[in-house]
Amino acid sequence: MKIRKLTAADAEAYWKLRLQALQNHPDAFSTSYEDAVKQEDPIGRMQNNLENPDTETYGIFIDDLLAGNATLRYETPAKLRHRADLVAVYLAPETRGRGLGKMLISRMIQAAREREGIEKINLVVAATNPTAKHVYEQAGFKQFGIEDFALKIENTYISEIHMTLILEEENELHL
Repeated sequence: MKIRKLTAADAEAYWKLRLQALQNHPDAFSTSYEDAVKQEDPIGRMQNNLENPDTETYGIFIDDLLAGNATLRYETPAKLRHRADLVAVYLAPETRGRGLGKMLISRMIQAAREREGIEKINLVVAATNPTAKHVYEQAGFKQFGIEDFALKIENTYISEIHMTLILEEENELHL
């Protein structure tokens, strides 16, 4: 098992895993599978995203196959530059229950701490995913709000839980 930053060379593997995520967990992402497959040049878009200096995407590799990923999206406006958003977190079903999610989240926190000026990480998790919420809580994230009716899939509404991690507090917790 290896965790490393993804590059443009990983775009095709990342795209395949992203489509799997959108199919298996439509409640966890604002993009639908149907919208994703309609995109023009998705591999080119993924290459650009993976090379964007305002994002960092890390992947978990098992036997050289991408089995999970997460992205930090850094805010660029002056008043928001102290923040990062943790998005697009996914682990393939066959990898779950082995602590890999916890390792990936720890690596994402480390990456944010290594980025100059980042003081907090925000994320959103579907209320339908208590396992993911628990992993985030174990990493030190705290809930600060719930958005009811955040997503609508056919006639079903999904609430989203907003969470944050203040990196200074995270440092104090682990001294």
